[in-house]
Amino acid sequence: MSEKNMQNFVKEYLKKVKSKLPEWLKDKKEHKEILAELEEHIWSKADELSETGTATQRSVQIAITHMGTPESIAKEYKRRGTPKVYITEEMWQMYLKVITVVFGVIVGIVLITQIIEFIFGNFNSILDAISGLQLGLLVAFVVITIVFVALSMEGYFPEDFKSKKTIEKEKQKYETAREEGIPISAIKIKLLKPYIKPAGEIVGGFIGIIFGVILIVQPIPVITNLIDTEFLIFLQFAGLFFVAESALGLIRGLIGNRQMIAHQIIHSITIIVKLASISVVILMMNRPEIFPILVVDNLSTSLVNIGIAPEFYSIFRVIAWAIIAIIVLTTIENFIGITKAEKYKSRE
Repeated sequence: MSEKNMQNFVKEYLKKVKSKLPEWLKDKKEHKEILAELEEHIWSKADELSETGTATQRSVQIAITHMGTPESIAKEYKRRGTPKVYITEEMWQMYLKVITVVFGVIVGIVLITQIIEFIFGNFNSILDAISGLQLGLLVAFVVITIVFVALSMEGYFPEDFKSKKTIEKEKQKYETAREEGIPISAIKIKLLKPYIKPAGEIVGGFIGIIFGVILIVQPIPVITNLIDTEFLIFLQFAGLFFVAESALGLIRGLIGNRQMIAHQIIHSITIIVKLASISVVILMMNRPEIFPILVVDNLSTSLVNIGIAPEFYSIFRVIAWAIIAIIVLTTIENFIGITKAEKYKSRE
């Protein structure tokens, strides 16, 4: 085999290797360095294996065999991430963010659609909405998970999805840090704002607990005597949920910017409490006739409960659905809090 034929043989092998490399690597200059280094190894090995000390057809073929198949070489570059379940640790945060955003969008669309249905008088679509929501969340979860498993198997990192301009800015920032003698780890920590504002969580927790206790105790008999007993029971249950959620917020404030696992657990419990509180709103929504409307009687100048007129029941239900939508949307903040806490674990 002539030298030109041997070169073509090596180039054909390198071409196959390039075709098997992961996509994230093909878009970078790094792949050229990899192929150049591999070619150098092949020729060096071929010279070493040749009896004459110069590459021959036989020694080139043996050298390539020693290098391995294109698939085996590419496989080494796909083992880039740190294993964590089936999705690498490097892609895990991005996976959780995408799941949170997509789930939030799906829930929002279903709720808006349901509110529109109620506005137009269709009150029998709630079961269809729930089943549609479940199906949507399941499909989204499966599709997103499959995509991220595939990306992890190919060795992708989150930075592979950043633009060249963003990457250059980050490099410049870290180069400046090195020149100033600031550790890179310190720069990363500086970029993170405090996880929570403890004072705000503590004050908000106390206010919520006080409000919840008022709903439970119902200390103003002049008013409660005018209200249906069943509605007062609903208020007491609502008060219990207020106290529970506010107490969880208070605990987070007392923990402060540490113990991120504890924050994640509390956020998870808060989500359950919020979703459970929807049951109270649904019970009230189905009993509009007991909802109190207190006005001052012109003759006696005392408070009277006139309730809601039947023609306004549909509006009452729309408002109730809007409240449910707000409760569900606030759980997105808790999901974000869970994913955000992952970033801060390294600071502990």
